[in-house]
Amino acid sequence: MADQNQANQLVNKFVISLVEGKILGYVTDINVEVEGDQFYFILRMKILENLGKTGEFHSGMFSTERKLRIKPSDIVNVGRDVIILGNGKVPPLREIERFHQIATEYNALVRELERKETIIKQLREENTQLNKQVDELMRELRKLQVIKEDFEHLKEQLIKQEGQLEMAKEYIRLLEGLRHDIDQIKAGVERLIKGYLEDAVRRIINEELNARGLKKTLL
Repeated sequence: MADQNQANQLVNKFVISLVEGKILGYVTDINVEVEGDQFYFILRMKILENLGKTGEFHSGMFSTERKLRIKPSDIVNVGRDVIILGNGKVPPLREIERFHQIATEYNALVRELERKETIIKQLREENTQLNKQVDELMRELRKLQVIKEDFEHLKEQLIKQEGQLEMAKEYIRLLEGLRHDIDQIKAGVERLIKGYLEDAVRRIINEELNARGLKKTLL
């Protein structure tokens, strides 16, 4: 009797299959069959056609009839307008809700991952640009290092040349001092030579005058 009352609750409702994802038909009558300790519902339904094209219900959508044999365990839920079937393959609603939550979290993680991948891509592009700038700076640094080495070498050369210039100046001063000494020596030699020549000439003249019996020259 309880089975019959349950069966009566299935009449005049649409049958929806969660497994197939479609409306199977509209229940017009129902019978109960018993096999051993298992009983079944035999649903007599009118089949819906062309629902997907219009999205609206009308009398012309019902065409042929069919019978559907189901077990009570195939029924997921019975509402005011529909019967939801799972054919024993659909998990309980709590599991569906949990899977839906997991799917939502997964989708959120996927979006977050995509966002982070975008950020990583941007960071990689920025890193590439920074590496190029670093390479350019390293080239400039190497150029500056070469310039610095050239400057140090030039500085050493200038210091060396400056030292050589001081030595040359000192040598010139020495030569000037020597030239002054030489001029003094030359003047002294000239005076000595002049005096010697004068004395020699005077002596020769005096000897010649003595020889002639004349007075000595006053030269």
